[in-house]
Amino acid sequence: MISKYLQLVSSTKSQITIFILLNICGLIFFLLPHNIFSNMLDLELFYNKENAIENFSTMGPDGRSIYVLSSLLLDTVYPILYLSLFLGAYSKLFRSSKAILLVPITAFSFDILENLQITRLNLNFPNIDETHVYLSSMTTSLKWIAIAITVSVLMYGIIKRRKK
Repeated sequence: MISKYLQLVSSTKSQITIFILLNICGLIFFLLPHNIFSNMLDLELFYNKENAIENFSTMGPDGRSIYVLSSLLLDTVYPILYLSLFLGAYSKLFRSSKAILLVPITAFSFDILENLQITRLNLNFPNIDETHVYLSSMTTSLKWIAIAITVSVLMYGIIKRRKK
């Protein structure tokens, strides 16, 4: 079953479709009202309780409601799309190693965990706990580190393939 999924997402047609959907999803994030995009904790490398309170306050109650929905819906679709895009590319570039697929899966896992943590922070606003903010921020940072590693491995695979 997994091999069929990898075969599907590695086809050129699927890669193009996923890339387009990923960009549409990103555009929707960008167009969210109430300054949500510019105040998304997901986009920061590190944040603290003061940052979280300031960002949530700037969004206002309506913005926070939309942020919760977008975190649970749109920001679940987005990681699924980029995971599929990376898995498709990795399965083409690294045919002999299935273990390498764990790199983008790790980024995806941190992203989903981050979404749940940020949603919890948002729902508890303004009574958010410093420890929970710290854990959420660490998950966000780990997500970005994992994404950087994922992209680096992808670039390595592309360069290695072009040299052949």
